[in-house]
Parts: sequence; structure tokens; C-alpha cells
Amino acid sequence: MEKFSYSDLIKRLEGFDPWLSRLGLTPRSDDRIHAAFNVLRRAEEAIRRGHETGVFTNISPADWFPMVEALEAHDVFTAFHNDQSPTLAATMKRALSGPIQPIAENQKNREGRNIWYELALAAEWRLRGASICLGEPDLRLNRDDVTFLVACKRPSNRESIQENMQNAVKQLQRNLDGAPDSVLGVAAISFSCAFNAGSQVFSGDLKGLSQLLNIELDRIRPYLCTVRDPRICFALLQVATPGLGGDEVDLVRASFTVGQELTPSFGSKIFMRHAEDMQRIQTAS
Repeated sequence: MEKFSYSDLIKRLEGFDPWLSRLGLTPRSDDRIHAAFNVLRRAEEAIRRGHETGVFTNISPADWFPMVEALEAHDVFTAFHNDQSPTLAATMKRALSGPIQPIAENQKNREGRNIWYELALAAEWRLRGASICLGEPDLRLNRDDVTFLVACKRPSNRESIQENMQNAVKQLQRNLDGAPDSVLGVAAISFSCAFNAGSQVFSGDLKGLSQLLNIELDRIRPYLCTVRDPRICFALLQVATPGLGGDEVDLVRASFTVGQELTPSFGSKIFMRHAEDMQRIQTAS
């Protein structure tokens, strides 16, 4: 588990706005990511006062998700700060929109966090050594001379997980039509919003997250068994949520991923190794 102090995060994120400017975007102090940075500054000030007075304040529930998004912004910036492509600029512009609190999301304003999921997943994989970039349908991963197209979805509730998986499969099929035979598809579904709409903090451990994800995977497995397109080889289900840090840290970004091979092939074995590598590094402490 990588640990950061509030002051370290603030310092590391000093380059975020200049990076946005290099992308041709105008930094806005009132978007939700900059609001998350302000939460970090308040937390740093609270820690400073606590050391001076001996009186420390608890993290407000309203600050749980902004702090997690600040951690994700750090990952996105670290992974992509040397990238100035038009695709990244357009994606970042869309990803910064939306309400500060996820519980205030609705169908009209949730696009920002939907896109943010793509960026956070790409950053997580890139920082763990994967060769990945933004591109149709959402992400493109290259490993062992195989290209994987990744379609990302973020359902708003448990009942729509299967529908989102179906939409991911259809999106992949459209993008795979006409692609070389060596290109394969992967469906990646974020369970985060369905698991925690924005009002809770997870008090368990990664084993607990794994069990919850496997239960959801079991629910949609009958549908996954009907996906017969040999070009679509894998399905992922991922969750990221604020979690209690125990005695060591104030708050953690608790994250876990489970997956299922859809059509066994040489390519699916390669992606399975990728997924295992990412999870193994992610859970190391």
C-alpha cells in the first residue's frame, strides 16, 4: 500500500493545473477535482493544528469521496503528465464535470465520473507497468504483441450491471468489426457507484471486497456464458471506495478487481496474466 501525507499530495499535485493548460484546457477552481484538492488543503491545516494543540478532528463524511478522487487525480496526473494528445485533452475536459458529491449524481450530470473511471483505470494499470492509452472504444492495452480494446461502463445501481455489461459487449463488437484478428475485446465494469453511492465508508478488508465482487459476478455469470463472440475474451468487475485506514492512515482508497475468461484463447490467457499481475501488485503492502 502506497502512503501519502496530505502535504505530499498537495505538493505532487502542484503541476496539475499547468498540465491542464498544456492540454489546452482552462483550470477551473470550482470543478469537483479542484474541490477535492481543497479538501486536501483543509485536511493538511487540520493536521497542523492538531500537532500544535493536541486536538485532532475526524474526517467529515462529506470529505470521504473528494479525498479518494484526489488520490485518483494524483494517479491520473502521474501517469499522463507527459501526454498532450488531443484524445487525452478531450477526455479530461469531460471527466472534470459533475457534482462534487457522487450522491448528488443523476442521469444528466454523471458523465464526468463515468469518464473518470476510464482515466483512473488506465492510470492504475499504466503506473503498474502496463502499456495502455486512451482510444476507441475507451482504452487500448498492448501486451505480448496482442492489442486489447477495453470498453468501460459505470452502472448507477446493481440492477443495471448486466445491462451495462451487455452494452459493453455491443460496443466492443462495433469496434472489433474490421479490426485485425489479433485484436481482442475486454469489458470492464465499475461496481463503485452501485456499491457505494457516496454516503458510506468501507470498514472491511480486501478479502471482503473480493467476496462482494464475486457475488455480483455470480449474478451476471448466466449472461456472460451466452457471450459467444470469440473476439471478446474477458470481463472485469472492479470496485473502488473510501475505506477506513486503521491506525496507520486516515483513509484509504480500497480497490479490488475480479474477472472471468469468456472465450478461452491464446489472447485470453495473456489478458488473464495481465489481470493477475495488476491485482498482485495492487494488493502488495
